[in-house]
Amino acid sequence: MSTARWWRDPWAIASVIVAVILTAIVIWPILDAGRAALDLVWRPSGDWAVLTLRVEDVGRNTPLVGPYSRFGWNHPGPLIYWLLAIPYHLFGDRPEAILAAAATLNAVSVAALSAVAWRRGRLPLVALTMAATAILIHAMGPAMIRDPWNPFITLLPLALTVFLVWSVIESDFWMWPPLAFLVSFELQSHIGYLPMLAMLGVSVFAIAWRRKSFNTLLPTSTKQRWWVLGLSSAVVIGCWLPVFLDQVAGTGNLGAIARYFLSPGDSPAGFGTAFHVAADQLRFPSAPWLGRRELTGLDGALLGSGLAALVVPILSMAGSLWLAARTRVLAPLRFQLVVIATALGGLIATARVTGLLFDWVVRWWWVIASLWWLSIVWVLWSVLCKRITTQPMQRITTGILAVGAAIVTLAATGPVISSTSSTLPPSPSTSVVLDGFLQQTLDALQGSGPLLVVTTGSVRGDYGDALRLQLERTGIRVVAEPNMISHLGPQRSESSRTPVGTLWIVSADQITQFKADQSMKFLGGWDPLTRDERDQFFIDQSLLQDQLIAAGRVDLAEALTNGSGGVDTEAKTLDGVDPTLVDRVEALRRKGDPVAVFLGPPRTF
Repeated sequence: MSTARWWRDPWAIASVIVAVILTAIVIWPILDAGRAALDLVWRPSGDWAVLTLRVEDVGRNTPLVGPYSRFGWNHPGPLIYWLLAIPYHLFGDRPEAILAAAATLNAVSVAALSAVAWRRGRLPLVALTMAATAILIHAMGPAMIRDPWNPFITLLPLALTVFLVWSVIESDFWMWPPLAFLVSFELQSHIGYLPMLAMLGVSVFAIAWRRKSFNTLLPTSTKQRWWVLGLSSAVVIGCWLPVFLDQVAGTGNLGAIARYFLSPGDSPAGFGTAFHVAADQLRFPSAPWLGRRELTGLDGALLGSGLAALVVPILSMAGSLWLAARTRVLAPLRFQLVVIATALGGLIATARVTGLLFDWVVRWWWVIASLWWLSIVWVLWSVLCKRITTQPMQRITTGILAVGAAIVTLAATGPVISSTSSTLPPSPSTSVVLDGFLQQTLDALQGSGPLLVVTTGSVRGDYGDALRLQLERTGIRVVAEPNMISHLGPQRSESSRTPVGTLWIVSADQITQFKADQSMKFLGGWDPLTRDERDQFFIDQSLLQDQLIAAGRVDLAEALTNGSGGVDTEAKTLDGVDPTLVDRVEALRRKGDPVAVFLGPPRTF
């Protein structure tokens, strides 16, 4: 039947309807998580506060670089901010909208993934892909599928990138422009994806070389070829122009990234660790993307699994590759090669990680593992369909597959929908503390600024980020400390804004010191204890400090005032230290340190 008359075929119509339904089942929990976020009352802190602040900068002090890195530079480009800004403004320009915006981008990614799967394998591939995506979303949960943080917002687009690469290999020429955009988004938002994206590029040209013709990557028509090249080039230039503008006339961020990776520094994780992590992620069926908790040490870093866990996934991939080559099921085989290239890139990326290897650092393995097993199943399905020669049997088999996929997607997405209403936003405890002093602070500072915001003592920097966001939202401009310029943007540096005062966020014993300073003005505070409990706590704390010093543990005595740990586990066994007193002090310490905000004179560096 001709393509122009496909709509007259009841089977074709039914296939489209079923594909749309399966896609909708997977998208619904994402949209529901975003909708539920709009019902929250949330005060972002830490990375989420900075992210929201930079998204709000779009259109005013539009960012030219990406999210900040813990190593003092920014990820390459601003596409994450620019894309989030569109739904963020549509949803009301309030902090909760950043979660709904992230959910929207993830929903669009799943819809696009389904569309590409349809082009490559019609209903069977849509069914398998949506089932795998539903399982992945089940592992992510409502919190992660609406989280705008760059290690998470890039996950589902990575799966779409792999499908687009496969599609252009299969001569789907018009996928080049969206592929160029998606690769730019991934790389700009998280530099850690560079090895994976590079290996995907290698897979494209390696397969074209194996065919002995690079012409298969572009249309034969000269006019169409120029259109594809022109649109792709326009996308690349449009995406990367702000990055190069920043390098030439801004912060020089690309140079900072290059200097970091080219200079000697901390030792990376190495391929030994990378293989152990891969073994834990690719194993079947007890893999993290299938719902199992990841294996971590006492410091929270990933432990990985023994290399024996790689035997099954590698043999499964090798066996299906052999089967695909033997039966001449070449398109699914090429899909497998693209996935293998992504996994090799994931190994390189994991091996190059410096510092502790926390789960969120290499969360891309969830996507790689999902695609690994999907590619194997797709080969098996393709071989089966090749052996079924009659159309009625092919349709019956496809119907059974669609029913099975529907059952899997419903089973996987149902718990996500059920838990959405009870899912808290990121760092909910920070909002409790902020509520204790935020309104008092904003009222006292109304009409002032610019202000330098500094956290000190045991107070986490998260509170400073949260307060900076709230100040800017009420029209009070903030100034960044030198080490915070990459976080908050160069327009907030001291060279661009001269602070008229310093806003100090202090805690615990330092509150008393600041109150005694005549140059400091108390604006507001929060305390988990009542006044009587706090007075008694100071008495008990002083007594316990004396006992710890007498026992020769000055470090534990200092830990009582600087927020460090170890008191509850080490102090009780010391001679001369009252264990009941330790329990009493620690019980109150666990409720949290008091936090207060003071306004002081401008601070100079």
